[in-house]
Amino acid sequence: MELKGYNITYDRYDGDKVTPLTENPSGRKQGGRLIPLIVALSVVLSSLSATARSVIPFSRDRASSVAVIVRDLSTGRDVVSQNPHKAMLPASTMKCLTAAAAIEAGLDTARFETRVYIRGRLDDGVLLGDLIIVGNGDPTIESFQFPGNAVFINEIVQAVKNAGIRQIEGEIQIDSSSFPDNGPCDRWELSDIKYEYGAGLYALNYRDNRVGDKAMELPSEVFGEALENRLLAEGIPVCWQTSDTALMPMAEILVHRSPYGKEILDNLMKRSDNLFAEGMLRLLAPGQPRSAAIARERRLLSSCGLDFDITDIHDGSGLSRNNRVTARFMADLLMMMAGRDDSAKYVSFFPLVGKEGTVKSLLKGTRLQGKLALKSGSMNGVHCYAGYKLDDSGNPTHVVVILVNDFFCKRAEVRDAIAGFLKQQF
Repeated sequence: MELKGYNITYDRYDGDKVTPLTENPSGRKQGGRLIPLIVALSVVLSSLSATARSVIPFSRDRASSVAVIVRDLSTGRDVVSQNPHKAMLPASTMKCLTAAAAIEAGLDTARFETRVYIRGRLDDGVLLGDLIIVGNGDPTIESFQFPGNAVFINEIVQAVKNAGIRQIEGEIQIDSSSFPDNGPCDRWELSDIKYEYGAGLYALNYRDNRVGDKAMELPSEVFGEALENRLLAEGIPVCWQTSDTALMPMAEILVHRSPYGKEILDNLMKRSDNLFAEGMLRLLAPGQPRSAAIARERRLLSSCGLDFDITDIHDGSGLSRNNRVTARFMADLLMMMAGRDDSAKYVSFFPLVGKEGTVKSLLKGTRLQGKLALKSGSMNGVHCYAGYKLDDSGNPTHVVVILVNDFFCKRAEVRDAIAGFLKQQF
């Protein structure tokens, strides 16, 4: 707004669009009063008040931050845009970024490998040495999400038998030396890491690193005890005698391979699995710290034209409350991935509203059921969605990004308001 004498010019700001409004050309005094100025100010204040209102109204939304983009993929035009450049906490919609980087790196066809060795001398069925498992961060070992793959301990026992071993004089050792940053991300809240959704990623993970609804403490120790008991049940005792074998060569007896990356990505996106997301992030930079994996993620997607200027990324799952993205960043990411030759692969990871995963109840029974593929994200005071509107053939027609932070009403009210907005929009 610019004041010049009695004249006034003013614009209405709506997202990225500035629309000129009518201005008074004369600004004449009438009876000593600046009537045009007063009228103009009234219009300006009315306009500013209108733009302050969220396109997704809910109780006390004036205290919340809401960023929305709906983009037509056929034109690249944002048909709805509110606060597109505001830095927002994305919660689990951060997994959209993790999955995109994994695909860009070709990890959808990759597999985690966990190797098992023996070190020492075999003497008449007695291993005078140790059994060593080298972990590399596979989050699916004995996972309840892949029951057909929950055979690692049995595979080790069989490999030990095949090697002719009937007794292990030494120890069962879990080697984590090639996996830095063991455990939960240092940017996660202490109140989160005690629960199963806050279970950290370790060199060796076991049964989703959870016990009931709590995070498993030291999964490698729980795994080692389970393995020892299984060996003993097969008549192969572990004696835990200290042996001088550190400098002896190791012989590989087993390579355990995880499901393919595309199966892990599909599972983590539909179920919003934090442990799997952290595993796929770390697979971007094997044997390196978490920061190196995030740095590679940035390089991969920056090379595709994505602008990381207003982002702050600390993990792959979105559990960190230090993460920040903009609606514009997320929309650009989704549009970029929709433009790939193999875009159907990425889009298929997103759960269908009213049908699958964490959005199974959203818009259920409406005409939009199955017509939107959205990744959800929620934590205290945060409710977000990111994904696509689909046509009847399942092809994406629009990008949808909705980021709500700091709401002061019940979550159900925010969710219902978002559902109402989507029904009105499509």
